[in-house]
Amino acid sequence: MKQGETLFGIWGGIRRMARDLNRAASTVHGWKKEGRIPAEKQPHVLEVGLALGLPITADHVVFPLGRPAADASGISEQASTVCFNQAGKMKRAGEA
Repeated sequence: MKQGETLFGIWGGIRRMARDLNRAASTVHGWKKEGRIPAEKQPHVLEVGLALGLPITADHVVFPLGRPAADASGISEQASTVCFNQAGKMKRAGEA
């Protein structure tokens, strides 16, 4: 994910994202305000975004405001994010 690129920006804004996900704009705004999408919603968000042809990955869904910088925790900017879809199949960031 490029620096400064957010899931909400790629999607085209909160209202468009809410409409596409069949959620209230206030719900999606809450996700943006909190900086996270609830784990149980992440597979659906990724699935819908990919179905719409958006250039998003699991990283965008797990870190919708961008991946935090590496710090003393040892998390690397290059670490791969894994997302499980509803069928239990694993997807790595960047995989369709």
